[in-house]
Amino acid sequence: MLVAAVMLFASNDVFAQRTVNVEPGLGTLNEAIASDTTETGARVDSNTVYVLERGGFYALEGSIQNRGYHLSIVAEEGEGERPMLVPAAGEGGVSSRPIRARGDLTVRGLYITGEDNTGALNGDLRIIRVSENDVTITVDDCHLDKDGQAAFRIDNSGNRIFITNSTISNIGTTASLDNGRVIDDRGSQIDTLVMENNTFYNITSQVLRDAGGEINYANINHNTVVNIGKNGAFEFGQVVEAYFTNNLVINGAFMGRPESEVAEESLFVVRVDPLSQAQIDSLGEASVTISNNNIYRDQSLTDAYPDSVLPAVDFNANAVSYIEAAGTGSSNISEDVTFTNGPAVPVDVMTSFYATPDASQPDMPTDGEPFDFGYAATFDSYTAGTSGQQLGSLIWHGGMTVSNEVEEPGKDAPQSFKLNGNYPNPFNPTTNISFNLSEAANVSVDVFSVIGQRVMTIPAQRMSAGSNQNIKIDASSLTSGLYIYRVTANAGNNSFVKTGRMTLIK
Repeated sequence: MLVAAVMLFASNDVFAQRTVNVEPGLGTLNEAIASDTTETGARVDSNTVYVLERGGFYALEGSIQNRGYHLSIVAEEGEGERPMLVPAAGEGGVSSRPIRARGDLTVRGLYITGEDNTGALNGDLRIIRVSENDVTITVDDCHLDKDGQAAFRIDNSGNRIFITNSTISNIGTTASLDNGRVIDDRGSQIDTLVMENNTFYNITSQVLRDAGGEINYANINHNTVVNIGKNGAFEFGQVVEAYFTNNLVINGAFMGRPESEVAEESLFVVRVDPLSQAQIDSLGEASVTISNNNIYRDQSLTDAYPDSVLPAVDFNANAVSYIEAAGTGSSNISEDVTFTNGPAVPVDVMTSFYATPDASQPDMPTDGEPFDFGYAATFDSYTAGTSGQQLGSLIWHGGMTVSNEVEEPGKDAPQSFKLNGNYPNPFNPTTNISFNLSEAANVSVDVFSVIGQRVMTIPAQRMSAGSNQNIKIDASSLTSGLYIYRVTANAGNNSFVKTGRMTLIK
């Protein structure tokens, strides 16, 4: 195995990152990470980023694991297919889950699958299992695909989960419709959950499964959600502060529920449970915003339900109370949207299950992958967002993209305007945005939410040429979440603009 280690410098010395370029192959990523841990258990450099080749195939010999340090795995810069992380079948033909995080984890630009190199689902189930308290998981611009149970399992409390600009698909099998979840909290308390600008499709059970344990802060915003099966789509459970906005949910909870089971517990696409009095006393009153969503079930499903099966209700009574209190009911619509190239409606999965529940069921619809979830401007959903923008993931409509640029090594003086990033990141509540100026310029910073709303402006200030120039951002007035910042430098007749990403955690 050839592993090349280089140093990239972003901002100043405290920004220094060691990068390890890992070649594709069997176990190369496992070896690269393991070899950076000394015999004493210490890391060679705790600030290391593992960079994978575009289009590379990385067969994993056992789970990638980290304990007590921040593990970062990213795709190399540039165009091309995402690097593929695929479990490799070991003795007996059994493979392990791709990642078990026991420390902070960042993955960016990757394709990670629970289907091993023989075409079987990994024996451990779950693509990423989070197994330590107070861990931050950042998944950006990734595709998590195919697993028998969950994309994420949360074992411990106090975790912060950020999933942005990603696709998560084909989780669960029709042989076990009660499994198949994007996030399974297993009853663990979650500190922060941010899911923005994502696409979720063909999930046999739920996007968010609650088994107890409150969520302190949740922001579910601008997601395209299609074909979610048996147990509801978004089951928040008890949450202190939550936002469910600008989402496009098509065929959520499409299986419906037998009338006999509804008599005990109804089925909802979105469910929010009230806090107990003890929770209110310690955490404060809950604040929940639900607005500007399209929740639609295809008529072919409704027409095909057996007489004993009832369709899911969009919102439970507690969620409705928040909608009514805020007066946002009219902003939540129900519209049949035709995608450019979307998956089929899984009518056969539903009808087959109720007709012969013990028999083999049809698979979830994957013909036509990769899908395109864009839709025409003629639909109401195209302008139904909180600021008149499209509902669902903005990626399908040419939404804002973000660069993560670092300064190339070996430059004693800046040769051009260069954005180095912000440090620290994640941060609370202040961070420094670092950049290089090749000449004196007037520099301003604008901060946007992930849906493109400007939330802060730092007026232009005159700055001299030099490396590692900094502008400090104080985000005390903002809520936890992902933000996009734009740095504009005007120097004479030249104007330079760069964008970056930062994560605020309160």
